[in-house]
Amino acid sequence: MAAASAVAISVFAPFALVRPAAADAAALEIFIKGLSTRAITDLSAATTDKERAARLLPILQEFFDMPALARHTLGAYWRRATPEEQAEYVEVFTQYMSAVYGKRFSEYSGQTLAVQRVREDGERATIFTIVEGAEGKPRVDWDVAVLDGKQMITDVRVEGLSLAETHRQEFTSVISSKGGKVQALIDILKKKVASL
Repeated sequence: MAAASAVAISVFAPFALVRPAAADAAALEIFIKGLSTRAITDLSAATTDKERAARLLPILQEFFDMPALARHTLGAYWRRATPEEQAEYVEVFTQYMSAVYGKRFSEYSGQTLAVQRVREDGERATIFTIVEGAEGKPRVDWDVAVLDGKQMITDVRVEGLSLAETHRQEFTSVISSKGGKVQALIDILKKKVASL
């Protein structure tokens, strides 16, 4: 199931990265389905992990609320970081996410995304999907918010497990073990990005 979940995030994250003209259920579903083939084609054209990461990076930057996700993953440590550390962390966190999930795209083997329903709540919505062709048909839920007039992904949950919360638990544990220093986590993530 872990492998299926990894594939679900790395393969289908780009599907939800769209800005429909209207934030209604039909528009969200149409755009997600319409972009799926294009997203798979784009990432499938890459032949190396680094190339896949490079193709995923601008998608994350444009369509995911990466600054908010980065702040969330640091928890209380965000306020303890200097402005310079905050800016550096947002950048390396985004690079780390593109490297990790770009690499996991290599596990893709023809799965498809099926929209089950869309729940709207003002300028926020959740798109409930399942991954057809993956063991157990894992559920993937996409949280979307309108920020400055744009649809942005604010979190992805696989089988109820939040991507943002999972990284928060991991990263705050690392910082705690390093004496509360955010720079220590930044340095670790930089090394991981370079090694992926």
